[in-house]
Amino acid sequence: MHEFLKSEKEAHILWLNLNRPECQNVLSNPICEALIALQRLIEDDIDIRCVVITGEDEAFCAGADLKEREELNKDARWKYVELVDQALLDIEKIPVPVIAAINGQALGGGTELTLVCDIRLSIADADFGLTETGIGIILKGSIVCLLRDRHDGMNSLPTYTAAHFSTARMAEMKFLHQVVDDVADLQEMALVLAQQIAGNAPLALRAAKIVKLELAAGRTSEALQQAEAVRRKLDGTQDCLEGLAAFAEKRDPVFTGA
Repeated sequence: MHEFLKSEKEAHILWLNLNRPECQNVLSNPICEALIALQRLIEDDIDIRCVVITGEDEAFCAGADLKEREELNKDARWKYVELVDQALLDIEKIPVPVIAAINGQALGGGTELTLVCDIRLSIADADFGLTETGIGIILKGSIVCLLRDRHDGMNSLPTYTAAHFSTARMAEMKFLHQVVDDVADLQEMALVLAQQIAGNAPLALRAAKIVKLELAAGRTSEALQQAEAVRRKLDGTQDCLEGLAAFAEKRDPVFTGA
């Protein structure tokens, strides 16, 4: 896919490694462009049922490439910010469940990248923070946290303070789904969870993701309408019939995405 974004597909799971370890896997232009292209690729590949994103070496993602940004003029800086925003939005729109396997530092855009994933797993000693307000900017990921503040008053803390937060604190604020001791345990948990997801019917997984995105956007009525529409669409598909047959025959289903 790209030298800075390593990818491997195995058993319906797409594994992605942000691959700029010399600068803690920051979101450079090439990585953002590769992430944008990824959303379109998965849209057309029904064989992919789950995506796992992690970072190479000891960091997950240290956010935007501030050194690259400093070298740009005002117009180019704005285009770069828009590119980062678009990459994050496109990751959120990936039509299958996305797991963030947070293997280390995740600051600024790195924390935002975790937030647009569906499931967040982390090692115990990771480092988080929406640090943009501390350097005079704000990105869409920070705005997402402010929107979520409607439901949980704790969620605005990272944006307002620009502080660093420990894994334990992020888990307490319900940003994380599961915490493990080390990278080996993280990889094992990501694999087990991805395999559980990938064992399900691909059309149903994509339908669930559509409804989830509507709910995340605060469109409850639209989400209910989508849920009813996809329920009717899935009824009678080959995968639906296979699932019912497998249940009756007490065997594992073999789904094809049809």
